[in-house]
Amino acid sequence: MIRNIRISERAIRVILIAFLASLPHSVSAQKGIETGTPFGKGEDSIRCLHNTILYSNSFKNKDFKAALVFWREVLSECPASSEDIYIRGESMYKEFYRTTGDTAYIDSVLMILSQRTLYFKNKPSNDLNKSLVLSEFGGNDPIYMEQCYSLIKEVADSFPDYIDQSYSVLLMAAAARAFSMNMIDTAQVVVTYSKAIGIVETRLEDNPGDPGYIEAANRIDSIVWSSGVMTCRNIERLYSQKVEKNINDTKLVDKVFRILVRANCTGSDLYYRIAAKMFANKRSAENAVRLAEMFLVRKNKDNALWYFTEAFKLDTNKIVKSDVLTRIASMELAAGKKQDARNHCEYAFELNNKNGKALMIIADIYAGSKIGDAFDNHSVYWLAVDYLNSAKRADPSLTEIADKKINAYVKLFPTRSEGFFRGITDEGIVYRVGAWIDEVTIVRFRKE
Repeated sequence: MIRNIRISERAIRVILIAFLASLPHSVSAQKGIETGTPFGKGEDSIRCLHNTILYSNSFKNKDFKAALVFWREVLSECPASSEDIYIRGESMYKEFYRTTGDTAYIDSVLMILSQRTLYFKNKPSNDLNKSLVLSEFGGNDPIYMEQCYSLIKEVADSFPDYIDQSYSVLLMAAAARAFSMNMIDTAQVVVTYSKAIGIVETRLEDNPGDPGYIEAANRIDSIVWSSGVMTCRNIERLYSQKVEKNINDTKLVDKVFRILVRANCTGSDLYYRIAAKMFANKRSAENAVRLAEMFLVRKNKDNALWYFTEAFKLDTNKIVKSDVLTRIASMELAAGKKQDARNHCEYAFELNNKNGKALMIIADIYAGSKIGDAFDNHSVYWLAVDYLNSAKRADPSLTEIADKKINAYVKLFPTRSEGFFRGITDEGIVYRVGAWIDEVTIVRFRKE
């Protein structure tokens, strides 16, 4: 669990006193800090203004080492004189870190931002800046990553108006990194995702089409998917109640449906509820197929067949009908209904002569069929190979799968001795495979 890292203003002041004491300075007077006035009084005020000019000139010339000497004097004597002290100090220490890689400079930046909060308030903004620094420079340091997530999460929880598109992405990224370091569990990542994407979606409702928030939504989705927490269970936990309350919100329903498909959660209860709702709203072949596939996953073949049949009836597109018939045939083959499966595959290929899958299913139907003696049972592999070769010609993408099957099936062709006892001695002659198959092919013998 993330530790509570909130520090009270009194605690910050104590730490700052120690921090300032560690900074070398040439004078002991601290009139600005003592009197509570921006620049102090009298000579102290003049000295503060003088040092401010000196460090500002060096800073503008990017001579940060020289600027730092006078900047420390200003920070020590008149810390409330201007926010520019903290803005420029942060910039210098970041540059020192980039140059040296010394993490002490990261701690200095964090301390500067704490002191800025002490004198100029606006804690949420400064805490977000801290989280950004920790994310950018903290690397894989677990302490820095823990601080980063805690800081931005606290702002998101207490001051969500401060979270824009870039900080929404940072919030999700910080949660993902904390999860990868075993600092938080999957439930916390899911909650963080819900908050981050919720902020972005709310802003998009007010500003539809805003490219910044659209990009942020895409990046947040990408981060959460790559984190590995989008399991079917977590998706249900994240969206189930929301869908239940807003079942007529087509944009939400479509979004959750796409998420379920992407996560391969087509067997979940949430998928079924959404698919059933979509079919009720629009009795299309596409929605019927979705339900059919869901019932296939659940091994409810009767319902799957009913919805596939509905899909066939509802769509007039020949290619869609062909695909649906092929799916039905595959189910029938699995159920041992070989003749019905063949009939549907033949019709499917008639509707779409590029449907190589239908021909491949016919090859699977014939392969291994028992229609008589050894010769008869081996002769079916002639037809199986014929259909596999036709499947490759119809759909070249099936070549690799078809070739593997062909290489196995040619080893199961009838032998010459089996042919001899049937009075068949020559290859290449026409032969009709009998029984319920009743198809013509060419004689080929097994290579022995």
